[in-house]
Amino acid sequence: MKLLRDLNINIDEEISISGISSTSKLIKKNECFIALQGIRSHGVDYVDEAISNGAACILHNKKNYSLNHQIPCFFVEDLFEKQKEILLKFYGINEDKLKFLIFTGTNGKTSTAYFSYQLLLAANKDAILVGTLGIESKKNFQETKNTTPNLFEIFKFISKERYENDLYICIEASSHGLEQNRLIGIKAETRALLNIEQDHLDFHKNIKNYIASKLKILNFSSKNRIILNGDCETTSILMEEELKEYDKCIVSSSNKKADYFYSIEASDKFGSRFKLIVGKNCMNFKVRFFQKYNVCNLVFAIATLNQIEKNIFLEKNFIESVSLPKGRAKMISKNSKKILIDYAHNLGGMKAIVSSAANIYDGLVIVYGCGGERDNSDRDKMMKFACTNSRIVIFTSDNNRDESYQSILDDSKKDQEYSNLIVEADRKQAIKKGIENLIENEILLILGKGHEEFQEINGTTKPFNDQRVVEKILWNI
Repeated sequence: MKLLRDLNINIDEEISISGISSTSKLIKKNECFIALQGIRSHGVDYVDEAISNGAACILHNKKNYSLNHQIPCFFVEDLFEKQKEILLKFYGINEDKLKFLIFTGTNGKTSTAYFSYQLLLAANKDAILVGTLGIESKKNFQETKNTTPNLFEIFKFISKERYENDLYICIEASSHGLEQNRLIGIKAETRALLNIEQDHLDFHKNIKNYIASKLKILNFSSKNRIILNGDCETTSILMEEELKEYDKCIVSSSNKKADYFYSIEASDKFGSRFKLIVGKNCMNFKVRFFQKYNVCNLVFAIATLNQIEKNIFLEKNFIESVSLPKGRAKMISKNSKKILIDYAHNLGGMKAIVSSAANIYDGLVIVYGCGGERDNSDRDKMMKFACTNSRIVIFTSDNNRDESYQSILDDSKKDQEYSNLIVEADRKQAIKKGIENLIENEILLILGKGHEEFQEINGTTKPFNDQRVVEKILWNI
């Protein structure tokens, strides 16, 4: 138990609190509810729920809020800005031991953060992974709703960790998370901007706003250079404009003068061999994945960690032992059937996985859909690209949410007719048809959902996992 007055918020009250959260439904007996502004409403709208769950007191930052409650309720004007300090005090965490590695980009955040996490563990460092797949360490795991959780979730998890030296936290920073300042106050050991392509315009409204959100990674103070992708067209333009005055560390496969230059020497269905040049060091590695973009993600992880401690993370055994995260380029095969499951859900992600697979296999069959009630500006471009670059495309349901499958299909086709297009709303049946249509030395790409354990259609969420569906079909052949 902690006393409210010990949280450095100028409230001299001896109120004992056993926990702290900004989510009313998670509040338990004797905990403190932190009521902050959300996207659609303010936390004070959920005070009654927090009280019914046993809250001991409430802190809020809404001016002129004066409703009387049966528990103490305090106004703290700079409450949003003080989140980190409050959590450090409550949990007794030494901030100097926390080393935050922050990754953002349209594609590749999950894999790059995961590669970094694996390399840290391989080097016997204490580490935490925070992102799309949840929050995890060697001993603990917690599911998360958002790619970038809020500080209350992150610090509660950190408080349960046991570490003697520094604790490295590898965080995926989504454009939503950056725009909403979910990581406010964090000091970054390193920052990496992997790429910028069009995405999430349903939220950001236009590409200018989306780019501005991504560039908020620069707001995290850091002693190290921002790591950038020299092969990304948008990033290259930004380097001559918004990023011109920043010290930069460049990753590239086309510019030999880059800080981290890599070239893929050979690829097959079993993996890739690539060369990495860092200063005067030239190293050769072999990894267990063939996708060029994942080699790029790995080089970003290496560049990130090399800012922390020179050369230790260039160890050949460390790098060659890394594996892909769940639901990312997951390969499944039985007899002559080859299937790859991936989270690629936008045009850039689709292009990356299709181009890599096309270099290895004679032909492609693609099963994919588009998320409902999300950015629809690239739906027709995705359909055109998929049909142009594969033998068969089976368009199916993703997470349609409350948008009709027909609406998503119409957006995608845009009055075009494709001779190699099969329409199948049932995702399980679409996958089955994809497997049945495979011929020798082809691969089936199942895109869009990756690791996800559910499918949301018409307001109903049902269990669904692409990998388990594939395995059940294959085992019955």
